[in-house]
Amino acid sequence: MLGIKRGMSNDIIPNWEVIIHKNARTSDGGDAGNIIEVEEDTLTLERGPTAEYVIPKSSVEGFDGSEVSLTISLKELNNQYRKK
Repeated sequence: MLGIKRGMSNDIIPNWEVIIHKNARTSDGGDAGNIIEVEEDTLTLERGPTAEYVIPKSSVEGFDGSEVSLTISLKELNNQYRKK
């Protein structure tokens, strides 16, 4: 994947606003939904009409210009980060 950088999460994506409305994919290839909000330390993702997740920015592994890669699995997303 192009654009992957490791280290501080701020180094991975210099301008976090560019990932709003981009799709995110979990470490095991699952569809994590679309990023709908960027806060100081977190991202909010929406998957379908009923699922919303809040994850730490440190869970971002990379961004290829069209899709965000996460370091967490789909199971972790559902079990630990589901907001609604």
